[in-house]
Amino acid sequence: MNQTRHIAARAPLIVDPATLAEDPHASFAELRKNHALIQLGEGQYMALRAENVLPLLTDPRTTQIKGKDYVRLRGIPDGATARLLRDFFLFANGDEHRSRRTLFARRLPHGTMRDMQTEIRSVADAIVADLPRGTSFDFVARMAARVPAAMIAGILGLPRADAPYFASRVYELAPAVAPIYPIEDHQRIEEAAVQLFDYVGDHLADRLVSPRDDMLSSLVASWQASQEISFDSLVHQVLGIIIGGTDTTRAAFAMLVALLLERPDDWAAIQADPALIPGAVSEAMRFDPSVGSIPRFTEAELEIGDIILPTGVAVLASTMSAMRDPALYEDPDRFDIRRDQPRLHPVFGNGPHRCIGEMLARLEMQEGLAALIAAAPGIELETAPRMTGFGSIRQITPMQVCIPEFQ
Repeated sequence: MNQTRHIAARAPLIVDPATLAEDPHASFAELRKNHALIQLGEGQYMALRAENVLPLLTDPRTTQIKGKDYVRLRGIPDGATARLLRDFFLFANGDEHRSRRTLFARRLPHGTMRDMQTEIRSVADAIVADLPRGTSFDFVARMAARVPAAMIAGILGLPRADAPYFASRVYELAPAVAPIYPIEDHQRIEEAAVQLFDYVGDHLADRLVSPRDDMLSSLVASWQASQEISFDSLVHQVLGIIIGGTDTTRAAFAMLVALLLERPDDWAAIQADPALIPGAVSEAMRFDPSVGSIPRFTEAELEIGDIILPTGVAVLASTMSAMRDPALYEDPDRFDIRRDQPRLHPVFGNGPHRCIGEMLARLEMQEGLAALIAAAPGIELETAPRMTGFGSIRQITPMQVCIPEFQ
């Protein structure tokens, strides 16, 4: 089988990413009816239906897209951003992926994260107590961004006072993993990548000289003992963890709170029964996720629907589309905090690349929500946020709220 068969088969529908981004949920719903696969650009495709998306995450004919291919296919100019994406373990496979991921996996087991639940709640309580009363403010900036940034700082051993510094640069860098690279924003993305690389590198270098009782010291000690990767590569791995542990949870938590505030019965229900909170978190991540797709790369010919993809192309598994597919969820366009959820939530991926920070993200949202309903139950939504984009890390617009001065 070869490229000739691919051309001879039914050609995929070519969809303008800009049009798709206008209203992705509606677009996906319409496209799924007649198209299992669409094409976004040269050598870049997207699978839409749950029956294809979920198996694709572990299909042996595909691998996680390699960093060098990711950079090449998206036309990312050489520099700090490209070096990070080529090197981070998310975009690696096999032994290379295992050895780099293991640096963190053995330090972030679910049990350890659960042991931090009290600390997470303490951080969330302090942030809620610090929120303005009686005046409008942006919930994304004043709370949703602060909880995950403070926690990832605490886990790694970075000063929590530095969280606003590195978080703001993470938000600038995050669009680098959009399905279509925003070349018009490259200078801003590149500056953020350079600043974050220098920031993390300085802290790791300091731990080489003056070790502390923190994860960064443990990581750099393990690296020094084996030196299986370069020091710059170690910086990239830590930087990737910071990005993954900061931006996606910020957007997901804000959207969770907004969805609940838009539905007073649900907001009242979780206040009356906090046991509903974990289900609400899972449902919000299904309904409007902060991560829209997972990139795969074909290592052999692959048939999706009636399209035959050749070897060597990128195919995005649209978990965002799959999680609104009526073949997977009944009445998928209804937000239901009591919905039965699969054991493995699709938004976190599957297989060897399943999100390493899943438990931390869940606990941050659960404890952040619990802190909010305990200390600010009367919070009012003034301007709902909107999740933008349709793949990889999505972005969120500001969310204006007000907490009554006396309650």
